[in-house]
Parts: sequence; C-alpha cells; structure tokens
Amino acid sequence: MIIFCLIFCLFLNTQLYANTLQEALSLAYKNNPSIQAKRAELRANDELVSISSSEFFPKIRLVGSYGEFITNYKETDEIKLKPKVAKIEAEQIIFSGGRLINNRSQSLNFIAASQADLNILEQEILFSAAEAFFNVLTSQKIVELREVNLDVLNERLEVAKIQFEVGELTLTDVAQSEARLSLSQANLAEARANLEKSKAIYKSIIGVIPINLSNDFINFTLPTSIEEALSIANVKSPYIKFAEKSELSSRYGIKSAKSKLLPSISLIGEFSNSEEMLFNTDGDAYQLMGVLSMPIFSGGLNWSNIRKAQEINIRDKFQLTEAKRFVTQEVKSAFAQYNSSLIKVNSSKKQFEANKIALEGVKEEFELGTRTNLDVLDAEQEFLDSQVSMISSENNSKLSMFYLLLSVGSLNPDVLSLPISKYDPNLNYNKVKNIKLGWKRFKDIKNLD
Repeated sequence: MIIFCLIFCLFLNTQLYANTLQEALSLAYKNNPSIQAKRAELRANDELVSISSSEFFPKIRLVGSYGEFITNYKETDEIKLKPKVAKIEAEQIIFSGGRLINNRSQSLNFIAASQADLNILEQEILFSAAEAFFNVLTSQKIVELREVNLDVLNERLEVAKIQFEVGELTLTDVAQSEARLSLSQANLAEARANLEKSKAIYKSIIGVIPINLSNDFINFTLPTSIEEALSIANVKSPYIKFAEKSELSSRYGIKSAKSKLLPSISLIGEFSNSEEMLFNTDGDAYQLMGVLSMPIFSGGLNWSNIRKAQEINIRDKFQLTEAKRFVTQEVKSAFAQYNSSLIKVNSSKKQFEANKIALEGVKEEFELGTRTNLDVLDAEQEFLDSQVSMISSENNSKLSMFYLLLSVGSLNPDVLSLPISKYDPNLNYNKVKNIKLGWKRFKDIKNLD
C-alpha cells in the first residue's frame, strides 16, 4: 500500500512539470487564470441570450394575501374582517415595436463578439507561453556559456600570472586578464538574474516551474507571402471578428432604443378567489384585457438613449476600421520580422564559425609570440558574443514564427497540434440559450458551488 502511494505521488509530481513546448502550451491553454476568467465571463454573457429570449414568453405569478381589519364603534361594537385572496396573474407581450427582437439580435452579436474576445486572449496567452519557454531556454544557454567563459578566463589569469613570474608577460597583461575576469563575473551574475526573471514569467503564465526543458520544436505551416497572410487574417483574425460583431450588436442597440418610442400591446389575464370569514362569502373573479401603451413624454429619456446608442455604434464603426488597419500592420510587421530573423540566424552562424576559427588562430599566434594577451582576450570575447548572438537570433526566429501565426489569427491548439481538446464556447451557449424548466435545471443552479 505504501509503495502504491509513493508511486501515485510520484505520478502526480511528474504532472507538475512541462518539459516540452507542446506540454507548456497545453498547460497554459488549459489552466492560465486569465483564460479561465475570460471563459467564465463568456459563460456569464451567454445568459444574455436566454434573458432576452425570456421576454417573448408570458410572465405568470401567483399572489396570495391574508389580513385582519378591526373597526371599533365607540366602546361596544367591534367588527373584524379577515379577507383571504388567492390569484393568478399572467401577462403576454403581443407587440413591442420590435424591441424584443432587436434585444435578442443585439445579444446574439454581443455573444459572438465575446467569443472573438476570448479567442484573442487565448492566442495572446499561447504566444506569451511560447515566448516564456524560449526565453528560459535561451537564458539557460547563455548562463552555461558565461560559466564556461568564466572558467576559461580563470585559467587565462592563472597562466598570465605564471608567465609574468617567468618574465614572458607584463603586469599590464595580468591586469587585463583580471579586468576581463571581473567583467565576466558581472555578466554571469546578470545572466543568472535574467534566467530567474524568465523562470518567474514562465511560472506566472504556464503555472509550473521550468525544469529540464526540451529543445524540441513544433512543426506547423506558415504563410509563404504577405498576400497569403493578409488573406488568412481577413478571414480568421479574432480582432476583426470582435470589431465586426461589436458594430453589428450596437447597430441593433439603436433599433432597440428607437422601439421605445413606439406603442406596445400586452394581454393581461387574472383569476382570483377571495373569502371573508365574517360574512361567510366566497367568490371567484376572472379578468382578461388588452393593454395599449404609448409613450408621450419621458423627460427626454428615450431620445437620450437613442443618441447614446448611435454614438456607441459610431465608435464601433471606427474601431472596426482601426482593427482592420491594425491587423494589416501586424501581418506585414510579423512577416518582415520572420524573414529578417532567418537572415540573422544564417549570418550569426557564419559569424560564430568565423570567430571560432579566428580564436584558434589567435591562440596559435600568441604561442608563437606574434599576438598579445589582449588579442587573445578580445578574440575570446568576440567568440562568446557570437555564441550569445547566435542563440538569441535562433530564439527570436522561433518566436517570430509564433508572432506570424498570432498576427493572422491561427495561433490555436489545432494548428499547433497540441494534445488537448480545444475549448468550445458553443457548448455552454447551446446549453443555456433557450428557456428550460424542470428539476435538472434546478440542480444545475444548486450545484454551482
């Protein structure tokens, strides 16, 4: 039993870490608190459709009353009345000037905009998770490089001191080695600080501590031209979808506000039973009537609501234009950044190879006496810088691929082949969009906590 518990605990502990990029992105997509909060907000907004749909149905209520009325006539006569009344009231809206239909259409488009807003956040979190993953890997490699460089400079300083004692080098050469060693120690401290910062960001986004991260990458298809990228973005970009649905929702909001100037017709029915104990009376009453209501004067409230709705729609139209321009800008910027990163990766590799050869040559020439100690230190520093540059350029190139997917609206679990089910906002929407009664619905509400 103890062995089983230990194995179970070990299994749980292995689930607390994400070693590969796919695992990290999957954890962020499923568990990131910002995404979870936005999904809960969307589920709350889904109820707006049910709320607006409820206006099409009759309102029925049961009313019961019981009272005691005592009347005293001087000091002798007293009359006590104990009326009991029970009644059922029902009201059905027949015509509302289009308010009910427009309210529901406004809600439907608002939900569609909320779904696009959730998609925006999901893609941004996935990009941030990828950025955090790559930054941790890069920071770890840079720390390792600077640790190796520190060891090399320590050996260089020891050799310089020995050569100084035998007269092969001067005190200046020793001082130069000590200065480079101090600089390397400072750079290593900074690199370690950057690594801890990257780990903290990783933990805040993905929710686990980065341990033994893998260099494995994800294969996915990218647009091959700006025209193709723009074409995909115009169809898939959640920024554009959010702006479009928001504008359409506010357009129905104008119609809904205008409908309050029109007459409304309702049908009201009532059945009541009353009983009075003193006079032993008991009777039923029935009532059915149609009510026509026409707003005449409201102190300017209705017209103010119309003007407000119109200005909101104007705002949404400008935001739609802004969204389209923003997406175009992002796509072009991302595509240019991706192409530039490929060139930089290639050039940084060539620089690395050249500095590696140059360092070996300078060391050999130093042994022959044609190079100084400072030349060796400079060559080692240039070689280290080229290594750091190569690692950083590779990191930026990978990240630019995710940025390009983000700009066209395709950064999702399906494209990334994540081993998780994509969150479907329509599941909850289809569950709550219609009015449903019964014990099951009551249990759903009761068991929310």
